[in-house]
Amino acid sequence: MFVHIQQGELPVSKKIIDPQVAVIHRVENAMKYAQAIEDGYEFPLSIEIEGVGTLLPGRLFQLSKPDADGNHVRELGWYRFDSAIRHPQHKWGEDKGYWGTIGEYTIMAVGPFNKNGTKKGHCRQRDLCVGEGSSGRVETRIWKIAKGRETANSQGVKLVKPAGNGRAEKYADFETWARQHEGEQFSTSDLAEKSGFSSQTVLKYLKTSTHFIKIKQGLYECGQNQPVKS
Repeated sequence: MFVHIQQGELPVSKKIIDPQVAVIHRVENAMKYAQAIEDGYEFPLSIEIEGVGTLLPGRLFQLSKPDADGNHVRELGWYRFDSAIRHPQHKWGEDKGYWGTIGEYTIMAVGPFNKNGTKKGHCRQRDLCVGEGSSGRVETRIWKIAKGRETANSQGVKLVKPAGNGRAEKYADFETWARQHEGEQFSTSDLAEKSGFSSQTVLKYLKTSTHFIKIKQGLYECGQNQPVKS
């Protein structure tokens, strides 16, 4: 049985990865990537959706999925485009049985977010099947892409931030920063300054965030809260 420990209940041990194992994983990943390129897979930085717009990393979009009768229904909420894989053309329309057929692209996205940029209760990483050849239960259709403006985050990385809906991007940028500072400790005021949110908003966020570990009142450490065996 696995139990997720909430902040403030019990201390959570940080997962320690053997450096040699980490090197092996990096080599294995590099080999898999090289093999994928050789097999005809592509990793585009943007995708043009005909009649809708262009997806770029950080841009939000809305989608529809088929219901039980196969009719596409628009889902509530916004999704953030992170990356994509373009399958070799001979894979387009490949039969996956009950799920239907895969399309030109598999999109990695996070969502859904509310209109104000906060996460919905079932917000998570999702793989979406998009484009020519996709059909059935796996098919995703993108019907709206948020208008955006290009701006640089604190690390100088340019993101396309949706006009009037940048709150989700602020949270995403904040969590990226937290991963880059794993093991470092910061006060609530430090985190408020870094995130661009008020102290009250940051405290509400920290109560449910899995990106920070509470050390004591007003002090947090960047790091993932891990499920532990009971």
